[in-house]
Amino acid sequence: MTTIKDVAQEAGVSVATVSRLLNDTGVVHPETAARVTAAIQKLSYEPNLLARNFRRSESRVILILCPNITNPYYVHILAGIGDVFNELGYSAVIFNTSDAPEREREALEMLKRHRADGVILMANTLSSQEFKEYADQFPLVQCSEYDPNLQLARVSIDNYLATQEAIEYLVSLGHRRIATISSENNYLSTHLRKQAYLDTLQRYNISLSDEYIKHASYDYSFKSGKMKAKELLTTDPMPTAIFCISDTLALGAVIAAQELGYRVPEDVTVIGFDDVEHTTMFHPFITTVAQPCYELGRHSAELLFTQISHASDYTREVVLPHQLIIRESSAPPLILD
Repeated sequence: MTTIKDVAQEAGVSVATVSRLLNDTGVVHPETAARVTAAIQKLSYEPNLLARNFRRSESRVILILCPNITNPYYVHILAGIGDVFNELGYSAVIFNTSDAPEREREALEMLKRHRADGVILMANTLSSQEFKEYADQFPLVQCSEYDPNLQLARVSIDNYLATQEAIEYLVSLGHRRIATISSENNYLSTHLRKQAYLDTLQRYNISLSDEYIKHASYDYSFKSGKMKAKELLTTDPMPTAIFCISDTLALGAVIAAQELGYRVPEDVTVIGFDDVEHTTMFHPFITTVAQPCYELGRHSAELLFTQISHASDYTREVVLPHQLIIRESSAPPLILD
């Protein structure tokens, strides 16, 4: 078994020089570094990363706290995070928290036990104060969802603006009876999308009806979206457009309309949010607000690594662009109000 001493002898340098190069703890002359690298390759030397990380109080592991890994929205975010940390030689542990505070605490306690070097949260149910206690001690990035009461590192889109543009698009088509399917959860994005829906209708002097506002399950389930859409579609007068705060809810709304004998978009327009792959799996393809999910993941990972590397100067807030994608599920109403 090749040792670091063998590498040093092959390269004609001291063990300390090899150690400095491997652990990046000092300056090594480029020519010397080249000889050491050549010796490592020739002897097929594999450094003991576990021992090295232990000495440096590193685990080379990062945590990802995800509220529901079965939700297709998170798939590409996780891919973006995973690709960055794979390139950096880190492993990732994914916690499916189900929005349970005890699961979040269980995961975050790994930081205190030095079993992870940092964490990316896609949602957080802890109080601002409890959350801050962890953020003050350990590298932490909020991805997609964030606590607006804390000035912590975060990556997201502008949910308010994205929803405003979606509702304005519906108004431009001639819709005046515009409903929404929101959610029972307490996510900031849920609040911002609902508020933007209300504000935009008010701005265009469109009457607001409580009957046109429904709340699906906290996890945006297809079943709950379908159920709430049926409630809307049996309201008198029936809305001519439904804005859903997730694509999964929008897919449920389309199926609900079809089961009730309505055509999408001829009888009712349906808009989603996120642009998951399911939106183009069957007709009508869903008009939706696209989030750059993969880039959300990559930026979050890069921001976390910057913190882990103890860089003092890093961006605290990254807001990525969204895009309203027009597809088959939206059209002007048959009869203008």
